[in-house]
Amino acid sequence: MWSDLLPIGVIMKKQEKFIKPAQFTENEILNAIISHDWPAGSKLPPERELCASLGVTRPTLREVLQRLSRDGWLTITHGKPTIVNDYKQNGGLGVLKTLVNHNNLPSPKLMKDWLEFRVILFPSLAMKSIKTNKAEILEMLNNTPKLTSHSYDFASYDWDLQMLLIKLSNNAIAQMLYNDLSTIYTQAGAIYFESKETKTRSLHYYESLKMAINTDENVKTVIETAMTESLLIWDKTING
Repeated sequence: MWSDLLPIGVIMKKQEKFIKPAQFTENEILNAIISHDWPAGSKLPPERELCASLGVTRPTLREVLQRLSRDGWLTITHGKPTIVNDYKQNGGLGVLKTLVNHNNLPSPKLMKDWLEFRVILFPSLAMKSIKTNKAEILEMLNNTPKLTSHSYDFASYDWDLQMLLIKLSNNAIAQMLYNDLSTIYTQAGAIYFESKETKTRSLHYYESLKMAINTDENVKTVIETAMTESLLIWDKTING
């Protein structure tokens, strides 16, 4: 089921003749790294060999290598071979964005990792937003999707609610992190909200959150409980 909702990059192979040389080169290098054809610690082939195998010029290759080096994929040292980094250890937001949109990444596992992190990150930031922006948040909670709405509509609404809470927290790092996760969340959400049970649970969460905000009681607990339940449901979804 997940394979039916692959990131945009899955169509790149079918469109290679329309891809710019730099984009094609970057995609091929990332394919080799993510698929472990070039594992962490390995040396890239010499520039001349790489250019010949990819069919690109040296200036194009060097442009791509420098960009991948800045994002943390590679270490370039003058006069020495280029080394493949352990992107999970050395990568930043640039690596995360690439992974989210890369067709070879096992996205369900990445989504689970994100949901685990969200349980820790989101409730406190949401509380910060609610304390100073109740009216705007309540307005959105008064316009939830219906139980009969399409799973994509649920995923879109749920993401927009999270983005609003993150935006109003005025935490720039969290905002950038969420921006980079938009694609994977929309795809995963379309799967998560396929069942009537998850839609019902989410509608209950939205209503409980609205009541908690109005009464100033148990707001953080309501959010933490919902985030934890989502993680457990997603784990069950991808593992059967």
